[in-house]
Amino acid sequence: MRAAEVLRLVSGALQDLEPGLESRWPWEGGDDGRIGLLDFLNESMRVVVMQRPDAFAITEPIRLEPGMRQRMPSKKRNSASHNAATLIELVRNLGQDGDTPGQAIVSAHPSLLLAWADATRAARSVENFAYDRLTNPNIYYVYPAVCEDADVWVEATYSAAPEAITSPEQEIGLPEGYAAALKHHILASILSGDNESSNASKASLHLQLYAQILGIKLQVDAGWPKAKSTAPAGGAA
Repeated sequence: MRAAEVLRLVSGALQDLEPGLESRWPWEGGDDGRIGLLDFLNESMRVVVMQRPDAFAITEPIRLEPGMRQRMPSKKRNSASHNAATLIELVRNLGQDGDTPGQAIVSAHPSLLLAWADATRAARSVENFAYDRLTNPNIYYVYPAVCEDADVWVEATYSAAPEAITSPEQEIGLPEGYAAALKHHILASILSGDNESSNASKASLHLQLYAQILGIKLQVDAGWPKAKSTAPAGGAA
């Protein structure tokens, strides 16, 4: 989805698309420091990724650091394609070449894993990972500890930090299903500011609509698709 698809919805709601008239809220800010709708879009994307980490989810091989304690995947440190905002899960081992599928990695709570883990045990594959986003969103643990003398790769799913959007023609990295939520969040930000468009009651309404859309989408995503068919073997009802 291009940024322009969201910005057009916002401009339409602000009645800012009249032919021949200068826009009150230009899409791009000016050299004089004037704010544009792209600035609001970038803010809204950062809020979405905090509330729906799966919106910017990436699954790919990453190289772990030595030891049990790991930092968020990054381009420089872990050969990831993006810098991570938060970890979602470690899926499976990928060997020392990053291309050899191995055993699955089972999640555990950090307090439990650290309580029974043998801190002296190191290996070239991982059995468990532990992550608590509320306690420390930047750190997670793996067990056994990663060997110092080997490259250990795993398949990880993480939420990427959204890249700054600088052009209306740029892809924002979100499915079209998030367009309405972004529109309402941007309108809430504009209408709650100290400007000629300010309207506290309308800002509150748009913020409620934003939260409602994300909540509905969360419920739909959680219930569909089903992991397994409930129909008996052979296709009988």
